[in-house]
Amino acid sequence: MKPLIIGDLIVKRPIVQGGMGVAVSLSGLASAVANQGGIGVISAAAIGMTEPGYKKRFHEANKRALRSEIQKARSMTNGVLGVNIMMALTDHEELIKVAIEEKIDAVFVGAGLPLKIPKL
Repeated sequence: MKPLIIGDLIVKRPIVQGGMGVAVSLSGLASAVANQGGIGVISAAAIGMTEPGYKKRFHEANKRALRSEIQKARSMTNGVLGVNIMMALTDHEELIKVAIEEKIDAVFVGAGLPLKIPKL
């Protein structure tokens, strides 16, 4: 397989790991895939569910958890990392902003029309 080149990113193996929500695709899996040359993906769906106060302030818990998982993954790999953020999530814009702040390599958006997202 030829490497996949996206701008400045070089993906040695053109394989994108699926962003499986509810604590399946987190830093451990994403960094392992990135270490093998693919794009490791962290899913943002219900990512903050183990954070304190999730039931009362789930938007804040999701942002904290996403930031933490991106940072953990970065500490475990120099490979390409992405996040999967569904438009169906009520806090999708906030989560995309966190991913941008953390300088994630790629954002995968689905489950809706991302009409406002290019502005971010």
